[in-house]
Amino acid sequence: MSNDRMQISWDDLSTPAIEQKLKEQDAVAGTQTHYESNAVAVPQEARRLGWLYNAIVYLSLFGALGGLLGWGFGEVLHYRSNQQAKAQELIRQYDEIVASQKKKKDVTQAEIDKAVKVVVANGRNNPYFKIYIDPTTDDAKKAELTDIAMQSDQKRDFIANLIFYGISGVMIAMLLASADSLMERNINGTIVRGSIGAVVGLAGGLVVALLVNRIEQQMMPLQELQSFTNRMLTHAICWGLLGFFLAAAPGLILRNGKRLLIGVIGGVIGGVLGGLMFDPVEQWTGNVHISRLVAIVLVGLLTGLFSGIIENAIKTGWLKVEAGLIAGKQFVLYRDPTFIGSHPMSHIYLFNDPLIGKRHACVHIVGNGYEIEDLPLGTRTYVNGKPVTRQRLRNGDELRVGATVFKFQEKTKSA
Repeated sequence: MSNDRMQISWDDLSTPAIEQKLKEQDAVAGTQTHYESNAVAVPQEARRLGWLYNAIVYLSLFGALGGLLGWGFGEVLHYRSNQQAKAQELIRQYDEIVASQKKKKDVTQAEIDKAVKVVVANGRNNPYFKIYIDPTTDDAKKAELTDIAMQSDQKRDFIANLIFYGISGVMIAMLLASADSLMERNINGTIVRGSIGAVVGLAGGLVVALLVNRIEQQMMPLQELQSFTNRMLTHAICWGLLGFFLAAAPGLILRNGKRLLIGVIGGVIGGVLGGLMFDPVEQWTGNVHISRLVAIVLVGLLTGLFSGIIENAIKTGWLKVEAGLIAGKQFVLYRDPTFIGSHPMSHIYLFNDPLIGKRHACVHIVGNGYEIEDLPLGTRTYVNGKPVTRQRLRNGDELRVGATVFKFQEKTKSA
């Protein structure tokens, strides 16, 4: 190595070329200083909750929360009393009193009349019991009136199911669709994606509510199956169909077939497993309300869980935030190009950073790899500490955009 030193005179320093070079160095140094002051302080704040930015974790949590909210708002109509079961108990009491009247053992007529009045008063609002004790109606007419009352109950059950499945679908799909935007603190994206998710979830809930009775009717002729197994399969099919809609919204929003497939597969798996738990939980607890609660929360949780698992399993390239306000968040590169910037509609939204332009940089999918391109808005984009215009990304490359540091990761391709 030469020991010769480069000599620069005072006259050289005053030339335009040297002045421009010094200005460029000052700009780079200022950007570096701003980045270091932010990138060091913020990660310590975000690192404690970094695990929340894992898609498997936050999709599961949002799905479970959606199921809980859906049950809370949709279960209201299911809490009305079972008139048929109540009528059976009233009829049993009434028949016992009539039987004791015929035997006339150890009871007076006054006591019998008093007991009858009590039972009749208890059943005055029960349509089935009123039909049963009406002395002016023959058996054929009673059967006809009972059938009409049962049809009325079936309509109420249908409306209750319609509301339950509809609201549950809306809540779960809305939270799953907006989960990424919520984690990025993107209000505009949350509203847009949540709205689309709500519409898709509502459609799924209404479809399931409309089909559940037909599916049950199709399952009933299978006499070789026990009733309990029959009900489990019915709920698995119906809720698997619900799950199909719940996790489809993100793929529809991104207009990406791969993301849509991930959601559909995850949703169907989550729906089937949640539906399979409905009848066992009802049998263990003896309470259909608790059964619906456990099952719909499981549907939301498992739909989010399996969507996250499948996404991680089949992703090929992604950016993970190593330093910044959302340290730990992972962005799978589905779109071509994927825009990075401060605009809320950017695919990777970086907020609260004055160094970030509206469209700061973008990632292109080229051939069997990825390229990063710096866009002329905001400060420079860096790869492994060097400013770039457009460059091929390699597994493990460090990207710096404003105060945010990404690590590019790519699955190794088999030979």
